[in-house]
Amino acid sequence: MTKKPTSPTPADLPVKGPESRFPKAAVDYIDTLLDVERTRFEKELAAAVTPREEPAWPTLPERLELMAEGDDFAGSGWGKLDHTKKGIGRRWMARIGTLLFAADATRGGIVRLTGTGYLRRRYVDDLTVWLDNMPVEGVAVRKGINGWSFEGHVPALAGRPFHILRLQTSGIRPFDKGPDTHASLALSVVDYKAAEKA
Repeated sequence: MTKKPTSPTPADLPVKGPESRFPKAAVDYIDTLLDVERTRFEKELAAAVTPREEPAWPTLPERLELMAEGDDFAGSGWGKLDHTKKGIGRRWMARIGTLLFAADATRGGIVRLTGTGYLRRRYVDDLTVWLDNMPVEGVAVRKGINGWSFEGHVPALAGRPFHILRLQTSGIRPFDKGPDTHASLALSVVDYKAAEKA
């Protein structure tokens, strides 16, 4: 009678590190998203008094302006602060860039993005914008030699202490001012105004 081989226990298995097939940017991006989601969950859990009561969120502003050189320009997928020849601050994004969006979106509103650079015209033409995984319906337009803008309607969203604004393009090109030496678009300003109260 032969003895069956036993499978290794978790203690016998070697410790695995990040897989080498994923670039460092992908691992960092996923880590950042997980940290944001964890923080968001903890804030929502702490704010909820009982399961039946609505959480008492802090009052959010109906207008929001995020500038590339501002401290409140917080997110992932962005390069270091850069400036145009005219001195306008901008940050180059990779294929996906996210920002914390602390504004009242319970009634929806209008968001305007002002960009001051793109590496291929199709990156502007293919730009999609999302707020909390809801698409922002709008149009991106190239302006001047290397500028672009986007204006879209933000759908009404559930009240939260903050939302996540996501910009996504169809590709990237090698560029030393983007995150991990690749970039697509440069963003300078995000401007949001909530819809009027009915």
